[in-house]
Order: sequence, then C-alpha cells, then structure tokens
Amino acid sequence: MAVPPTRDDQALTDAMGRYVDGDAGSFRVVYDALAPVVLRCQMRWVGDAALASDLTQETFLRVHRARHRYRAGAPVGPWVITIARRLSIDALRRKGAARVRITGDGTVPEVPVMPEVEEESTAWIVDAVREAIEALPDGQREVVAMHKLEGLPLAEVAERLGIREGAARVRAHRGYNRLRTALAGIFSREA
Repeated sequence: MAVPPTRDDQALTDAMGRYVDGDAGSFRVVYDALAPVVLRCQMRWVGDAALASDLTQETFLRVHRARHRYRAGAPVGPWVITIARRLSIDALRRKGAARVRITGDGTVPEVPVMPEVEEESTAWIVDAVREAIEALPDGQREVVAMHKLEGLPLAEVAERLGIREGAARVRAHRGYNRLRTALAGIFSREA
C-alpha cells in the first residue's frame, strides 16, 4: 500500500515544478529540504565527510542540469536520492574503494600485495590500449573516452554530445566490444 504524500512532499513537488518552469528561487526550497538528507545518505554510502559534502554539491548540480528531465508531479526526493546514489557508486568505483568484510572469526582478510612491475614492461600495454581506442569509430571513441577515461556517467556523456542516453549506452557497448576483441587478440599473442 502506497503512503499518501504529505503536505511537505506536495510543497516540494510544487517547488520543483516552479523551478523547472524557470523560477530560480524555488531551487532554494528544494535544496534546503533535501540537502541534509542527501548529505546523510552520502556519509553512510562513502564514509568520508569531505567526499560526502562534495557529492552532495555535485548531486544538486546534476539536479540543476537534469531539471528539464524531471517529470512534473513526480516525487522529488526519490529522484534526487537516485542521482545521489549513482554519484556515490561512481565515486567509489573511481576511488577503487571496496568495503572490507570481516570474516566469520572477526579478522580482516589480508589484501594481496601486487609485485612491483617495471614501467617499461607495461608500456606496450598502454600503447596497445591507446591504439585500440584510437581505432574506434568517432562516435564510439568519444563515448568510451568520456565514460571510462574521464569517469563521466553515461547520462552526462549523452548530454555533452547532444544525444539520448540510450544512444550513448549503445555506442559504449559497441565500443567496449570492439576494444575487447582488439585487445584479446593482442594479449593472446603476447602470452
């Protein structure tokens, strides 16, 4: 059974509607109501106060950029929290942060140490990847570079390229498949 919206929920929905329609002052209502919630969520998700604060600001920057995609009358809170959650996931991926799980006996598992590798011995890998990316068709190369090399979410890549997000996803998928095929051939010869 769905919970009926409260008066505050309706006020927030109305404020977002006014903001989408061009009333810049209504953004303050949305921000004041949701920024503390987003900050608490980010703290729980990333566990770092500075990063959580940055992600909260980035969330509302994304809300601003995506305001034209807001569906009039839809609940604002879940939409904003979804944006925030995706940002936290992207940040954790970029950071390479994997949460450490404690074993059943209460110990923290050891992280395997990677052996030192000479920079010259891996230079060919970097060159091979760079060449494979350069060999992609223009549309795929742009999407792959922005998504993987710059770390942008596909929604932002699509916005920057002036295409639909679905088209960006298709280009990325096709580009990654081409890279996988090209690099598999290179790496199998080296092994």
